[in-house]
Amino acid sequence: MNSIDREGCNDFEKTIRQYLKQGRAKLANDLAGTREAIKLIAEDKTRDFLKVMDRGLDRDERRFLSELIITGMYQSFCFGYGIGMIEGHTNSRIML
Repeated sequence: MNSIDREGCNDFEKTIRQYLKQGRAKLANDLAGTREAIKLIAEDKTRDFLKVMDRGLDRDERRFLSELIITGMYQSFCFGYGIGMIEGHTNSRIML
């Protein structure tokens, strides 16, 4: 990889990290309704999981599963936000 390619890769990484931070900040501050909706969806998904698996989980296990789902959804939101910002800035599609 030549130095020009590495610089372009580093610029992209810096940019996506910056937009990921912006996405996390928006989710934490401006989008409280979205954050709450994610929590409700995670609770529904946890209940669905219990029905499909036909197995009970204690309160801590249910909470852990919900938190795992919430974390994944938060990350997906932030990556989607970051990629959308890059696409809007570069006016081209980003493929990961």
